[in-house]
Amino acid sequence: MDPTKPREAADYDLAIGDGAMRLKLAEARLTLSDEGISYALDGRDGLRPYSQLRSVRIQAIHGTKSNPWEAMIELIFDRGLPLQVHSGTPLGGNDPERDPVFIAFVEDLHRRIPPQEAARIRFLRGVPEGRHRVLQIALVIALIVFGGAGGFILLKTAGGTIPVAEMMFPMLGLIGFGVWIWHSVEKSKPGTYRPDRLPTDLFPERD
Repeated sequence: MDPTKPREAADYDLAIGDGAMRLKLAEARLTLSDEGISYALDGRDGLRPYSQLRSVRIQAIHGTKSNPWEAMIELIFDRGLPLQVHSGTPLGGNDPERDPVFIAFVEDLHRRIPPQEAARIRFLRGVPEGRHRVLQIALVIALIVFGGAGGFILLKTAGGTIPVAEMMFPMLGLIGFGVWIWHSVEKSKPGTYRPDRLPTDLFPERD
């Protein structure tokens, strides 16, 4: 394909928000062109050009039991509210048909950003550093609390108060919850990425 030839605009139907507290996200059609991204939200619409794009952040977010990880990409512009595009439903649930649409949107967005703009845009992965520190503190607290609970159960089991068969379920639950928190901290770790090497480990997980 001739890189100088304009590409046709492409539409993607996904759930979006602007960072405000909402009962549910909005259903929207996002249009990617070689100039920027267009969409409508709360009566506001129009083109937001790549020349005003300041940062792009991709992060994993908790999903459902059947699909534990969804994803979100946040676009911050020089002016106006951010744009947050989600892989899940407006209520945060899993919809397998949305996952490939979300991934195609993310890939197409990065292909369309002009190299001269990509050179100044910040491409970020994970959550902001302040939020990650909160998650790390939560992990430490969880390790202390659940580690103490696990030690108590083992002590009671060793003393014969709790049968071995009965202690297995709560111990597995404690271990599983601890692993879940640790995985959350690791998956949310802040960092940067190159626009030609997308952080596919943060893309929505499928069943």
